[in-house]
Amino acid sequence: MSQHESEEPVGKAAEKTKKRSKKPEIDDVLKNFEGTPVEAPKKKRFGWVGTVLLLAVIAVGIYLMFSIVGDMGEAKTLGEVIANSDWRFFLITIAVLLGILIFDWGKYAVIMRTTTGKFNLRTSLKVSLLGKFYDNVTPFAAGGQPMQIYYLHKKGYSGGISSAVVLIRYFAHMFCWTLICLLLMALNTGVLTRLGDPVWEHTIIIAAWIGLFVNMLLPAMVVLFAIFPKFARALTSFVVTCGSKLRIVKDKEKTMMKAEKVVSDFRNGFKVMSRSPLGFIGLIICCVGDVLLTYALPFFVLKTFSALPEDSGFAMLFSVMALNVYAAQSVTVVPSPGNSGAMEVVVVKAFSAVAGAAALGWAVLTWRFGVYYIYILIGIGLTIFEFIRNIVRARRAAKAEKAVSAEPAEVAAGTAEEPPEKENIVTE
Repeated sequence: MSQHESEEPVGKAAEKTKKRSKKPEIDDVLKNFEGTPVEAPKKKRFGWVGTVLLLAVIAVGIYLMFSIVGDMGEAKTLGEVIANSDWRFFLITIAVLLGILIFDWGKYAVIMRTTTGKFNLRTSLKVSLLGKFYDNVTPFAAGGQPMQIYYLHKKGYSGGISSAVVLIRYFAHMFCWTLICLLLMALNTGVLTRLGDPVWEHTIIIAAWIGLFVNMLLPAMVVLFAIFPKFARALTSFVVTCGSKLRIVKDKEKTMMKAEKVVSDFRNGFKVMSRSPLGFIGLIICCVGDVLLTYALPFFVLKTFSALPEDSGFAMLFSVMALNVYAAQSVTVVPSPGNSGAMEVVVVKAFSAVAGAAALGWAVLTWRFGVYYIYILIGIGLTIFEFIRNIVRARRAAKAEKAVSAEPAEVAAGTAEEPPEKENIVTE
């Protein structure tokens, strides 16, 4: 071997070599995600019943919401509310909604860039909207991730990449979300005293801290396994054993394996993102931006409908964000999709601490439409579109198949007439 061949690559050549070497390392880590099942969604025979119940729960929630607002004082009609609206804040509200969508879209785009080496903005957007729709129509938001993994796998991505994209986003968002919620609640412990109703105040506070505790179990477990693996494993085993004796846990070994699988997925996800520091920073920025804008959105909606004092500034924004967090966390254990019914009631009561009753009902309804109802409508629209498109494609395929099957018959008919023509020629 010559001296030139034995030299290490230097300068730009060395940088290119390092960049090329990252891909095999990422591929090795992605193989650890292959254990996540990629299954087609099961079609339920009476799936429409769930949709009807969801719409009924939403209707009941809206009715109770306006009933509570009516008890607070005289509410304005929709026409009066629109007439007194501030369209400057309406434009800001639209911008915030777009920002929430873009940040969530960006999470998937960044992770796909890290795992596949390419930005796929169209697929990232569809995965984002698909997750929001199924999270909003399934109890405890449990339907989004399996559908997203299945969709990516259907698009041609491997099981490892499909699972990694969805699970990495889930872990990153969960950590940022729970941390921000903890800070907003801890720094605004007295915000609900403005309600002037001790029963509602203490009920929301207690339920909110219980909800936050439940949501922080997963991040806390992951951190414990990372810092104190032996202690965390022993603690998890103790909890699972107690659950098994109380007949809450059906399969002790399966539950332990599932818990360790969650921790393993988090570690592997962190390894994947650590290969791209800029990608990791971009993912955290998208997660933090998404959460902050989501909890700040009601402030701009309330300002749009002139439901807050004119001099409301950053202090009021901070209070509205905290009230939003308290309301959202307090309905965590409600099993209805998107916490429908309970969310409308609790949030209107919470916001009454800072907003007047005149436009509060319409403001909350608009806010819920922007963050919840709209994704259900988008999902229903996409479902109808896919249904119609499948019918059209099936008819086209049937016509094409019919045309192909008709061609041999025509050829056979043509060849059957040829021999007599040849006979005539020979005879002549």
